[in-house]
Amino acid sequence: MIKKINNSRKLNLGCGRDIKTGYINIDKSKTAGVDVAHDLDKYPWPFKDNYFDEVYGRDVIEHVKDLFRAMKEIRRISKNNAVVRLIVPYWHSSGAFYPNHNYFFNVDSMKFFTEKGRAYDNYHGFKVERIRLIPSRIGWLIPPIPLPRFLFPNVLNLRHLVSYLLGEIIIKIDFTLRVAKE
Repeated sequence: MIKKINNSRKLNLGCGRDIKTGYINIDKSKTAGVDVAHDLDKYPWPFKDNYFDEVYGRDVIEHVKDLFRAMKEIRRISKNNAVVRLIVPYWHSSGAFYPNHNYFFNVDSMKFFTEKGRAYDNYHGFKVERIRLIPSRIGWLIPPIPLPRFLFPNVLNLRHLVSYLLGEIIIKIDFTLRVAKE
């Protein structure tokens, strides 16, 4: 059964107990609210090419065995210009080091999937629209004041800079990507 709300097809990837209304909720286990039970490490995923307008995944992509294959699969099932939102643990938080996590993420992690012309060309196909750092409770005390780009080219703001010096300031990264098919 495919849910279509307002002519928009949305996927909640690896939903667990976070069931979203108006989304197709896919998870490994068929529990209450899960529409499709499927192991995301088994390819291809059970969806047609160019099907979804939006893909949402919170705390899921770090669990897959092959991130590159999963990103290619997200691109395959998404329409051109679809929005992909992935929320993952920040590399410098204790949540990143759970034993069932296979990947670590920082603000540059998704660049790998956006830059054409690398030796790994077949993994491109996304544009980064937004990167939002989600602070811990104490991280909220440090303001996200922008810093001069010429001094800190890879740092988003003061909170981000402090997170490099002290752990547990930022706990997650919220990436918003857009699918770019040629």
